[in-house]
Amino acid sequence: MLKNQFDAEVQLEFSIGSNGKIYAYKKCDFPLKNRSRGLYFGKIEKDGLRLSIEGSFIVGKIAKKGVLEIDEEKAIKWLCGEDIEGNYEGYCILKWGEYFLGCGKGNGKRIRNYVPKDRRLRSGEFCDQGEMV
Repeated sequence: MLKNQFDAEVQLEFSIGSNGKIYAYKKCDFPLKNRSRGLYFGKIEKDGLRLSIEGSFIVGKIAKKGVLEIDEEKAIKWLCGEDIEGNYEGYCILKWGEYFLGCGKGNGKRIRNYVPKDRRLRSGEFCDQGEMV
Protein backbone atom coordinates (compact mmCIF):
# COMPACT_ATOMS: atom_id res chain seq x y z
CA MET A 1 0.00 0.00 0.00
CA LEU A 2 2.88 2.37 0.77
CA LYS A 3 4.40 1.68 -2.63
CA ASN A 4 1.11 2.19 -4.48
CA GLN A 5 -0.05 5.33 -2.68
CA PHE A 6 3.21 7.13 -1.94
CA ASP A 7 5.86 5.30 -3.99
CA ALA A 8 7.76 4.75 -0.76
CA GLU A 9 9.45 1.83 0.96
CA VAL A 10 10.39 1.87 4.64
CA GLN A 11 12.66 -0.47 6.58
CA LEU A 12 10.25 -1.20 9.42
CA GLU A 13 8.29 -4.14 10.71
CA PHE A 14 4.50 -3.79 10.94
CA SER A 15 1.76 -5.35 12.99
CA ILE A 16 -1.92 -4.94 12.20
CA GLY A 17 -4.61 -4.91 14.87
CA SER A 18 -8.05 -6.38 14.40
CA ASN A 19 -9.47 -2.89 13.79
CA GLY A 20 -7.11 -2.22 10.87
CA LYS A 21 -4.73 -0.05 12.90
CA ILE A 22 -1.10 -0.43 11.85
CA TYR A 23 1.82 -0.25 14.27
CA ALA A 24 5.43 0.12 13.15
CA TYR A 25 8.61 -0.93 14.92
CA LYS A 26 12.21 -1.82 14.19
CA LYS A 27 13.10 -5.44 14.65
CA CYS A 28 15.12 -5.90 17.80
CA ASP A 29 16.79 -8.98 19.27
CA PHE A 30 16.73 -7.47 22.75
CA PRO A 31 14.18 -9.41 24.82
CA LEU A 32 11.52 -7.14 26.27
CA LYS A 33 8.72 -7.98 28.65
CA ASN A 34 5.38 -6.36 27.90
CA ARG A 35 6.54 -5.30 24.43
CA SER A 36 4.35 -2.55 23.07
CA ARG A 37 2.80 -2.89 19.65
CA GLY A 38 5.04 -0.10 18.39
CA LEU A 39 4.34 3.36 17.07
CA TYR A 40 0.84 4.01 15.73
CA PHE A 41 1.55 4.30 12.00
CA GLY A 42 -1.87 4.50 10.38
CA LYS A 43 -5.04 2.66 9.55
CA ILE A 44 -6.17 0.53 6.65
CA GLU A 45 -9.39 2.03 5.30
CA LYS A 46 -11.68 0.60 2.61
CA ASP A 47 -10.19 2.94 0.04
CA GLY A 48 -6.54 3.12 1.06
CA LEU A 49 -4.00 3.70 3.79
CA ARG A 50 -4.55 6.66 6.12
CA LEU A 51 -1.29 7.52 7.88
CA SER A 52 -0.99 8.96 11.38
CA ILE A 53 0.96 12.19 11.92
CA GLU A 54 4.01 10.09 12.84
CA GLY A 55 3.45 7.79 9.87
CA SER A 56 3.23 10.85 7.62
CA PHE A 57 6.55 12.10 8.94
CA ILE A 58 8.27 8.75 8.35
CA VAL A 59 6.85 8.23 4.86
CA GLY A 60 6.80 11.89 3.78
CA LYS A 61 10.59 12.17 3.81
CA ILE A 62 10.95 9.41 1.22
CA ALA A 63 7.63 9.55 -0.68
CA LYS A 64 7.88 10.19 -4.40
CA LYS A 65 4.17 10.93 -4.79
CA GLY A 66 1.12 11.76 -2.68
CA VAL A 67 2.73 14.67 -0.81
CA LEU A 68 0.82 17.95 -1.04
CA GLU A 69 2.75 21.10 -0.11
CA ILE A 70 0.61 23.81 1.47
CA ASP A 71 1.13 27.43 2.48
CA GLU A 72 1.19 28.85 6.01
CA GLU A 73 -2.48 29.90 5.99
CA LYS A 74 -3.64 26.39 5.07
CA ALA A 75 -1.18 24.85 7.56
CA ILE A 76 -2.68 26.88 10.41
CA LYS A 77 -6.22 25.90 9.40
CA TRP A 78 -5.11 22.26 9.21
CA LEU A 79 -3.46 22.35 12.64
CA CYS A 80 -6.65 23.89 14.05
CA GLY A 81 -8.64 20.89 12.76
CA GLU A 82 -10.22 22.43 9.68
CA ASP A 83 -10.55 20.86 6.26
CA ILE A 84 -8.66 22.80 3.60
CA GLU A 85 -9.09 23.43 -0.10
CA GLY A 86 -6.95 21.22 -2.26
CA ASN A 87 -6.98 19.76 -5.75
CA TYR A 88 -6.13 16.17 -4.79
CA GLU A 89 -8.07 12.89 -4.80
CA GLY A 90 -7.35 10.14 -2.30
CA TYR A 91 -5.12 10.02 0.77
CA CYS A 92 -2.21 12.44 0.80
CA ILE A 93 0.48 13.67 3.16
CA LEU A 94 0.31 17.39 3.99
CA LYS A 95 3.60 19.24 4.13
CA TRP A 96 4.36 22.82 5.14
CA GLY A 97 7.99 23.84 4.68
CA GLU A 98 10.00 21.08 6.35
CA TYR A 99 7.08 19.89 8.49
CA PHE A 100 4.78 16.97 7.78
CA LEU A 101 1.37 17.75 9.27
CA GLY A 102 -0.47 14.47 8.82
CA CYS A 103 -2.58 12.66 6.29
CA GLY A 104 -5.82 13.85 4.75
CA LYS A 105 -8.23 12.62 2.11
CA GLY A 106 -9.01 14.72 -0.92
CA ASN A 107 -12.09 14.64 -3.11
CA GLY A 108 -10.64 16.91 -5.80
CA LYS A 109 -11.81 20.11 -4.07
CA ARG A 110 -11.20 19.72 -0.34
CA ILE A 111 -8.81 17.75 1.87
CA ARG A 112 -10.53 16.17 4.87
CA ASN A 113 -8.74 16.67 8.18
CA TYR A 114 -8.03 13.65 10.42
CA VAL A 115 -5.95 15.41 13.11
CA PRO A 116 -7.27 14.07 16.45
CA LYS A 117 -8.99 16.71 18.60
CA ASP A 118 -6.45 16.35 21.39
CA ARG A 119 -3.59 17.15 18.96
CA ARG A 120 -5.13 20.25 17.38
CA LEU A 121 -4.20 23.81 18.21
CA ARG A 122 -6.84 25.54 20.31
CA SER A 123 -8.49 28.87 19.67
CA GLY A 124 -6.32 31.61 21.13
CA GLU A 125 -3.06 29.80 20.35
CA PHE A 126 -3.06 30.29 16.57
CA CYS A 127 -6.62 29.61 15.52
CA ASP A 128 -8.42 32.96 15.43
CA GLN A 129 -9.89 33.25 11.91
CA GLY A 130 -6.87 31.39 10.49
CA GLU A 131 -4.41 34.12 11.45
CA MET A 132 -1.29 33.90 13.56
CA VAL A 133 -1.97 35.38 17.03
